[in-house]
Amino acid sequence: MGDLIIRNAAALTPDYIPPRLIDREEQMNMLNMMFGDYLKSPGSFYARALLIGGTGTGKTITSIKFGEYASRNSTVRFIHVPCWTHRTMHSAVRFIGESLKISIPRRGFSSEEILEIIYDHLKDNGIYIVVVLDDVFHIVNNSGADALGTLIRFYDEHIGEHDYHFSLILIDRDDSLLVKLDAGAKSTLGNNIIRFPPYTKDQIYEILRDRAQAALMPGTYNDEVLEMIADVTGASGGNEGRGNAKQAIEILWKSALTAQQRGSRRILPEHVRYAVKNTLVIHVGELRGMDLHEKLFLLAIVNALRRKRDSAYVTFGEAEDEYIMICEKYGLR
Repeated sequence: MGDLIIRNAAALTPDYIPPRLIDREEQMNMLNMMFGDYLKSPGSFYARALLIGGTGTGKTITSIKFGEYASRNSTVRFIHVPCWTHRTMHSAVRFIGESLKISIPRRGFSSEEILEIIYDHLKDNGIYIVVVLDDVFHIVNNSGADALGTLIRFYDEHIGEHDYHFSLILIDRDDSLLVKLDAGAKSTLGNNIIRFPPYTKDQIYEILRDRAQAALMPGTYNDEVLEMIADVTGASGGNEGRGNAKQAIEILWKSALTAQQRGSRRILPEHVRYAVKNTLVIHVGELRGMDLHEKLFLLAIVNALRRKRDSAYVTFGEAEDEYIMICEKYGLR
């Protein structure tokens, strides 16, 4: 085992909530526009929003940060439901009840009945909440879109009551939820959709810099390795599937761990390349679609990088020289 590189591993985990929210100010402002009046005057209306974006685009952290802001400036409580754990509507509403310290029998009650128990508790105690259903597609997949629609349209059964004790934030990866919901549920959600685009290379770099400062010992990394990770994970024109900050942070963690296990005093480009290889999936079909000389040039790049272990990049000229040597070795032109 080498010198200590990782000093705070928690800062490189998916559950870590950093002090600073990076490049999601627009989405935070939109949440404040949609929920601000509800926070100032709890119960005045039914606030709701749908947050849509791919994995690792900041949806969860933005909702949690908004909940922290709300708790400092309002009496409204935020209840974050991780639907990857509570995968059915019954499990989700029971979790909400438990968060409110409501005693609910383990058996014999449907999700609709538990929801009514929760609502009565909120009314009787003057409590106002915002429920966040994170990765709500799990509930749709396991309980059906109708079950979610019943929750979204809850106030349809309480027409005439103008004291709205709960509001709702749904988080999903794409627009498929809107296709599955019935017309009534979609109408209730309205146009309150907040989109989270993939992070760009520059944004990924900024996120990595913050995480590195929180997690790694000073002097154990440099801008080059952070830029290297941002280059392979940040979104740019035509790079589908990129822009995932969780993936970038995972690569940083694996790079630091690899450097530490190999006895290095700092993270080197070769450690990043090893982490990338063990994190990002390259489909065999992508290689099969290349012609012979495209594959040879790819091999040339790999060989050139192996010769420059301390460098994150090779020049086109260096790769070309390596390619010529490979062609000469195998008698190819």
